[in-house]
Amino acid sequence: MFTKISEQYTTAIKPFNNLMAINTKFIEQFINLQKTFLTAISWEVAAQTKTLSTQTDFSEALNDQKYYTDQLQTKVSASAKSVFEVATKSSEEVANLVKESISEGYSLH
Repeated sequence: MFTKISEQYTTAIKPFNNLMAINTKFIEQFINLQKTFLTAISWEVAAQTKTLSTQTDFSEALNDQKYYTDQLQTKVSASAKSVFEVATKSSEEVANLVKESISEGYSLH
């Protein structure tokens, strides 16, 4: 009797455990992506500040700033795309988990 209850309990909470694993993996990937992005940006801000502080020609400073801004925009877009891809993959995994859970629920009856 206790073995059957234990098996039913394990079967019942398996989807929840899988959902927690998917969420944990998403959060870890998101944190790593953001850490990498923010670290790179921090170094680039420092380098740009150093570059601008040594500029004596206003025109060159504007060109340097325009180049920096274009590169920053590219990096922000790439970072957003990476986060979106991770979120989409996690969403698909959750959808598959729900489908599997529903089909397993029907098979238990």
